[in-house]
Amino acid sequence: MKIVMKVEFDEVLAQFRSEHHADREHEANTNRQAEEILVCADVQLRQWSKVFLGRQDILRVTLPWHISEGGNIKLIPKSGLTVEQAVEKLSSMKDRYAKESPVCWNKIWRTDRTQFLPIFLSTKAITAPYYAGYTELDITEGLVHLDGLHRMIAWELNGLLTDNAQVEAYVAGNLSFYV
Repeated sequence: MKIVMKVEFDEVLAQFRSEHHADREHEANTNRQAEEILVCADVQLRQWSKVFLGRQDILRVTLPWHISEGGNIKLIPKSGLTVEQAVEKLSSMKDRYAKESPVCWNKIWRTDRTQFLPIFLSTKAITAPYYAGYTELDITEGLVHLDGLHRMIAWELNGLLTDNAQVEAYVAGNLSFYV
C-alpha cells in the first residue's frame, strides 16, 4: 500500500458520486446504500486517506456478508471472506453461480475491464444499523470492504490484477499500522 495523503470526507463523497449515481437505472442499483455505508464509516472512524493498493493488498481485503443480490447461492458468508477466497469460491462454480445468482454475476461480468475505478475501504469493520454484514466477520481489522466488492472480484477473476497494478482507494480509519 502506498499512502498518498489524508483527504476530507467531502472529497471521498465527490469521488464516489462521480462514478456511483444513485439514480442510475440498472438491476439492483445499491449506490444509495453504499453511500450510506460510507457515511457510517465517516461517523465512526473520522478520518480518510487516499492510497494506492497493489494486487496482494486487494486480495487480502475482507469482504462482508453478501447475499448475492437475492440469488440462490450466497457468495460471502456472514463470517466474511477475503477477495482471494471469494474468487477461489466463484472460480469453482462460475456457470452455476451465473445461473443461480444472475444479478450478482451480471455486476461482476459487466465490470469495466479497461480501467480500475476507485474502491472504498475501512481499517476495521463498521456498524451500520440497517446492514448486518459487518457484525459477524471473523476478521474485523485490516482492510475491510465498504464499496467495490464486485469490481475487486471481477478484476482478479479476469486476470486484471497483475503484480504491478495500482488501484486507487479511499480508506476510512487510522493507517498508522501501515506506515
